[in-house]
Amino acid sequence: MTAANPALRASRIRCHWRPLILGAAMLSLLGLFWFASRYPQLFKKAEHLGKPVASMAFGSALVASGAGDPTWWRIAATMLNWLDGMKIGMSFGVAFGALLHTTLRYYPMKIGRNLYLNSIKGALVGVPMGVCANCAVPAACGVTRGHGRVETALGFLFSSPNFNPVVVMMTIMALPPSMVLAKYLVLLLVITAVVPGLIGWLERRNEVRLVVAGPEGAACDLPAAPGPDCSEPFLSVLREVAGDMARNAWMLLKPTVSIMLLASLAAAILLVLVPWNGLLARASPWRFLVASVLSTFMPVPIALDVMFASQLQGEGVAPGFVMLFAMTLGTYSIVPSIYLWRDVSKPLAVLLFGFFVVTGWLLAMAFSG
Repeated sequence: MTAANPALRASRIRCHWRPLILGAAMLSLLGLFWFASRYPQLFKKAEHLGKPVASMAFGSALVASGAGDPTWWRIAATMLNWLDGMKIGMSFGVAFGALLHTTLRYYPMKIGRNLYLNSIKGALVGVPMGVCANCAVPAACGVTRGHGRVETALGFLFSSPNFNPVVVMMTIMALPPSMVLAKYLVLLLVITAVVPGLIGWLERRNEVRLVVAGPEGAACDLPAAPGPDCSEPFLSVLREVAGDMARNAWMLLKPTVSIMLLASLAAAILLVLVPWNGLLARASPWRFLVASVLSTFMPVPIALDVMFASQLQGEGVAPGFVMLFAMTLGTYSIVPSIYLWRDVSKPLAVLLFGFFVVTGWLLAMAFSG
């Protein structure tokens, strides 16, 4: 009986090559991203808290530019600096999204019909991930294209940049308690009520239509939940899973690159051409509204919202602007808006953008008194 146990265990392992390969890939990818890049970077940002940042859209400048340089060069340099700040997070987002897509096509997500619980489940998964709202888009796209739920993907997207433990610690250290409380109450409301409520309402109106396959189509035609096949050789299963992941990564990479280039150009134009010092010089309802639109639009890396808000507070900028940027900068942006517009629901993209613009404006007005 003892001699038979190793043979029995080996036989059982051969029956489950696919989940073992997917699990090993997931652990390897997360371990590499977390410990070699993301958390060391976040701790470095925490040490930099209270010091000036290169820009509201990137923490450090790869290419230098100054006020005396031509406008075209300042825009080009800002584009390159933004892309440099996003390259690691976006690369992880594409790889993680492809892995999620592959996993969900083999083993569909068993999730209930309660949209509110689904959103919370996605948020819980997003807490340790440590990716910004922009870099979370390929992962969210992998969920929805793998026949996952939209509210789960959005719960992940809103949770990852805001409820990461290091970001929460930075927020508590940098901002007054009233601002911290206001920000996180709004975020909890978004995840537990706004997102599932909007999706449920739009689904009843048949205005949520998920894209579940890219142009190659076949990448989404994988069999769901295959039964154990103990006769499949390891290398054969490995080639199959690797091929599926490569196709899914390519399907995510193409739109991601185009969205990144578009977002970098839009962010660079706004950063260079908008008279930010004049806009933030005096508090008024119209200035708050303009700032809220720009801040909600702006795609920024993780934790830049806290760092920029802290910098504004240190410079004596009106508290309304500090609260506005702490709430809207980095929580949502043009990048998830484009994803929702293309893959999920145009009304949902517009409604969420409008929600954050109005919320940022109202909070700015509340903290300006």
